[in-house]
Amino acid sequence: MILKHISRSFAHLSRQPWSIASHRRVHYCTTSGKLSDPLRILFCGSDNVSVEALQAVHTESLHNPELVERVEVGVLPPKASGRGLKTKVELPCEKAAASLGLQCHQIPTFTGWHMPDDINLIIAVSFGLFVPPRLLRQAKYGGLNVHPSFLPDLRGPAPIHHAVLQGDTHTGVSLQTLHEKTFDHGTVLAQTPAPGIAILAHPTLSLTTRKLGIECAEMLVQGLRDGLHVPPYENAGWRNADGLRHAPKLYPGDLKIQWDIWSAEDWQRRLVMKRAIWTNAMTNKGKRKRVIFHDARPVSAAEVQGTRGMVATVDDGDGDPVRREVVVDRDDGSVYFLTGRGVWVRVRRGRLEAEVEKDAAMVVRSLLVRDA
Repeated sequence: MILKHISRSFAHLSRQPWSIASHRRVHYCTTSGKLSDPLRILFCGSDNVSVEALQAVHTESLHNPELVERVEVGVLPPKASGRGLKTKVELPCEKAAASLGLQCHQIPTFTGWHMPDDINLIIAVSFGLFVPPRLLRQAKYGGLNVHPSFLPDLRGPAPIHHAVLQGDTHTGVSLQTLHEKTFDHGTVLAQTPAPGIAILAHPTLSLTTRKLGIECAEMLVQGLRDGLHVPPYENAGWRNADGLRHAPKLYPGDLKIQWDIWSAEDWQRRLVMKRAIWTNAMTNKGKRKRVIFHDARPVSAAEVQGTRGMVATVDDGDGDPVRREVVVDRDDGSVYFLTGRGVWVRVRRGRLEAEVEKDAAMVVRSLLVRDA
């Protein structure tokens, strides 16, 4: 009986990743059977997607310190905002790090920046700065990133925006290694199974972003538990490489109405992203004004009712104004515009630059061409 008890004790000890010299845990056995050092993570993030991931990794450190021993946070400096760019606004990830009591490093550039010596994994989520090879090589396990698209499709800084813009019905998340030379070219270690997460028929960007942020956080933590950060790496991407799309940063010019090109769906998708699309128009006093619309939906010709008129839109540069037909419904404040695809859209709310938002009918009142 005594020998049986001793043998069970040694069998139990043999399954534990202990160091005989120090009698402390030095490795964590992941679900895949790979052994990992306790992770001392530098988490680099900026936006709300990265906040979801940071909170998940921090929670894992509280409940599973054998796997995640410590988390430090790298953030960009506060962003200039407001009139004259005089107000400094902390990015969401910095606020989250402070609320969680985590040590935070402001990193305007990695040039000349020295990472704490004992960091053994770098995680970058929506960070915006390229992590240089010298830091990836300093960290024993290099770096990881979660990207809200089916890599290699929609590589780039705005994958969620472009998925909405292009009318994708499903989207997903990829966990990848950080590449030493370029963004979004690492080995895909895990990916949302096909067909992915359904994009609602009438989504808001914030809702889609939140869903993908949660998916990113869950995939990242599960990837750590599974030891996906420990080489050798296996490519788990299933997306066909044919017809890959890029997801570059969007600029205000991307939201300028292309009257002769955009369909009604183009109006709607851009409004989902920013809740504002715009055009330049001439007032009936001869002044050029930017006009911003905050909603639009396609309607049939039978639904169009009101007083017909003309507004004169102008492109950038010295082009001549182009008259476009509108129908103004003063009873409910709507304005109907004819798109370049021959479909009417109804707009309820908008504003002129430097003015407050109001009914669309009030907005276009000063734009109607008098002799129309």
